[in-house]
Amino acid sequence: MHSMQFESELKKLGLTDKEAAVYLASLELGPSPVQNIARKAKVVRATTYVILEHLMKQGLVTKFEQGKKTMFSAEPPRQLLRLLERQDEEIKQKEKELEEILPDLQMIMKASGEKPTVRYFEGREGLKAIRQETVMYSAPGDTLYNFTPTDHLFAVFPDEDDYYRQRIAKGLRSKTLFTTRSEKLKEELLNTRYNRLAERRFIPADKFSVTSGMTIYKDRIVIGSFASTFVGAVIQSQPMADMMRALFEVAWMGAEKFNKKP
Repeated sequence: MHSMQFESELKKLGLTDKEAAVYLASLELGPSPVQNIARKAKVVRATTYVILEHLMKQGLVTKFEQGKKTMFSAEPPRQLLRLLERQDEEIKQKEKELEEILPDLQMIMKASGEKPTVRYFEGREGLKAIRQETVMYSAPGDTLYNFTPTDHLFAVFPDEDDYYRQRIAKGLRSKTLFTTRSEKLKEELLNTRYNRLAERRFIPADKFSVTSGMTIYKDRIVIGSFASTFVGAVIQSQPMADMMRALFEVAWMGAEKFNKKP
């Protein structure tokens, strides 16, 4: 491997350009005075001395006296592993420090008032990403509250098997208010054996004539439009999500009259 390539690899370990050059020069020369190392590394002598002192602190170079000369010697390359170990230790320490201050940061956020965030998605793939995110950020046992125009949803996502398998595998429950003009699909979705984790209530399409759907879970409200233009939005706000869950329950009770057996 060319020396420039070695320098490039050393920089990936956290050394600067000049530190990598000085370490490689010292490694190639063996025990040497600072002026020889500086000449080979093509770094001015004063800077080379400072760099050697820094490399000594990192355990990559040692210093000793030979007669009246001060000599520097590179430690075996295996010592470079200590750079990674030290970085790992520093990351763990920073993680520990962050864990300690997170509660205080959360209090600051709450004190300043929770500000809703809104993210937008476009196209069929954008809507698909929202649905995957719903599964990802939910925890086993969570409940998803859905307003679903089923005919429009199935037109965009005709193959729902993967999504439902992921939900079931994660143990996510759902309560869904749905519309459809298909009597067969209506009966299928109302069949409790279809999914033991799902509760559904039907609303006639003329009572809920929309082409957009909504899912409420945790602190998020997900809205997707299944019309000719596919767009979606995720609103993240605990108070808003709580409000929409409460409205869902009101609508859920109101839908009971459409689901009574004759």
